[in-house]
Amino acid sequence: MQMQLLSGYPEDVFAAIWYEPTAQDDRRGTLTTEQRDRLARKHDVRLLAKYARGSKPFTACDLMEESMLGVGQWRDFGRIAIITDEPWMRHAVQFFAPFFHGPTRVFGNAQAEEARRWIEGHDFH
Repeated sequence: MQMQLLSGYPEDVFAAIWYEPTAQDDRRGTLTTEQRDRLARKHDVRLLAKYARGSKPFTACDLMEESMLGVGQWRDFGRIAIITDEPWMRHAVQFFAPFFHGPTRVFGNAQAEEARRWIEGHDFH
């Protein structure tokens, strides 16, 4: 499994992808969202997390360091969207969602555009 930060998202959205590379030079993190959607496979897991209003944004590097140590800054997110067709990941997210402070939803690969629209919503609870 390989992880890359995704580009092309607003400054207040943390985006990353975990996937099984099909070739040594596979770099899905640098693709456009449309190209990534076309290449998405069952085992790919994309994460989009939007900072809650008023939360101080961190750099992607800071956030990755925090996430490796525990939930850390995850409480600063207003919404978390997971995009995957992997059944075990869907169940894991649904199980752990109550431990996060904002709304968390799982979307299938075919719903990637809907996930991006949802993550941009502003009705944080």
